[in-house]
Amino acid sequence: MSSRTPLVLCLCLALVNTSTAQTIELPDIGDPSQQYLGPLDEYRIGLKLMRQLRDRSMVMEDVQLNEYLNAIGRRIAVGAEGAANPFTFFWVRNPDINAFALPGGFIGVNSGLLLATRSESELAGVLAHEIAHVSQHHVARAYADAQRMALPTLAAMLAGIAVAAASRNGEVGTAAVASAFAASSQRSIDLTRANEQEADRVGTQLLLRSGYDPDGMATFFARLDQGSGAAAQVPEFLRSHPLPVNRMADAQNRTANSPRPRRGDERDYRFARARMTVFANDNTVRLLRAYEENPATEGDDAELYGYVLALIRANRLDAARTQLAKLLKRQPESLPLRIEEADLALARGDADEAWRLYERLRRLYPNDFALAMRYAQALTRRGDPRRAVPVLEAQLRRRSEVPEAHELYAQATQQTGDEAATHLAMAEYYYLTGDLRAAIDQAEIGLRVPAATPDQRARLRNRLRQLQAMRDADAQDGH
Repeated sequence: MSSRTPLVLCLCLALVNTSTAQTIELPDIGDPSQQYLGPLDEYRIGLKLMRQLRDRSMVMEDVQLNEYLNAIGRRIAVGAEGAANPFTFFWVRNPDINAFALPGGFIGVNSGLLLATRSESELAGVLAHEIAHVSQHHVARAYADAQRMALPTLAAMLAGIAVAAASRNGEVGTAAVASAFAASSQRSIDLTRANEQEADRVGTQLLLRSGYDPDGMATFFARLDQGSGAAAQVPEFLRSHPLPVNRMADAQNRTANSPRPRRGDERDYRFARARMTVFANDNTVRLLRAYEENPATEGDDAELYGYVLALIRANRLDAARTQLAKLLKRQPESLPLRIEEADLALARGDADEAWRLYERLRRLYPNDFALAMRYAQALTRRGDPRRAVPVLEAQLRRRSEVPEAHELYAQATQQTGDEAATHLAMAEYYYLTGDLRAAIDQAEIGLRVPAATPDQRARLRNRLRQLQAMRDADAQDGH
């Protein structure tokens, strides 16, 4: 999909999986005469779209990749003023080079975008731009403007989205949408351009405040422009962004006199990019061949890390252990490598070694979310759920938006015999993954557990009321 699709369309088309005929339902935002959505409405709409994305398996749930993305996003978002909701950053399983913002502070980044970047500053530049869209209320305005469009235009746009969803050639649907949008008001186009310029300006300020090199944004724009090919012939009024070369010049001019931060350690970025290379690739055999035929694999730590992950996916555990040992000699204190070492020991059946490694890492990194999840999972599989439960409870207080954490907590509490806690956790899991009906069922089942404590009953009743209210709101939206 072109990165120059108009903003309103980008919000829709970014959610289209072109290999299926499933479509994302756009919620009714109520009175279109309101210029902005309220914070609660924004969050409700964004959360509903997130549930639909997860229901279609479009959200990548790798804990380490998610932690990396959210660490960058949170660092930048600290300086953002005007955002009504906390930010949540997530990866989308899509090879297209794209990122998008949803109402409620949800920001999605396609797997293909990470693979197209060449530095963390480039990735940070994209995130800063999307954070700026949210903090400046562009997303809420876009949804409000969409409600004010003439019905025939909106119908034609939605038909184009349906074509894109049903066809492997997403450009067909994109062209149909673009044609429909061309017939709508010029004011919408001008507003979108103004939004993009404002997002660039605010995003650049956020990058400077958070210590990232703002040139990363301009560099990324330039490379996108060089690779755009025929897309450069699309009439400018159909683009959500001004020409990349213009945006690149603007970005460079804004920061011409600003001090440049010292280039930081790129190991986390390069490891995350290598991890994405493996996890976004469905052909493990071809991927392994590429690593084995690449002369750089042996001497490049990130390439070798990717090779280790590919070997593990192929269940070649002894070979993975050999290659990982080489990496650990070079980077003995790397947390991602040590986590893989512990996981690999457990997978190979060396439980004593695995627990020695896990316990050491937990002492060194007691608050690391990815490590805590892997440790709790290992405890549960080992048959030691009572130790896993407090580990997961501590993490859920910090990261309640992660569905896998609720699912793992449900597994642990089921083993301890705490049925009410299990059903409450599964209600949260189903809610976050898009199955509202199953979430309600779990809350109702939990209320029927005889051994439920008064506190558990109160929490289940409260959650059931909330879930039922969401179901009723969805019904009013017509979905």
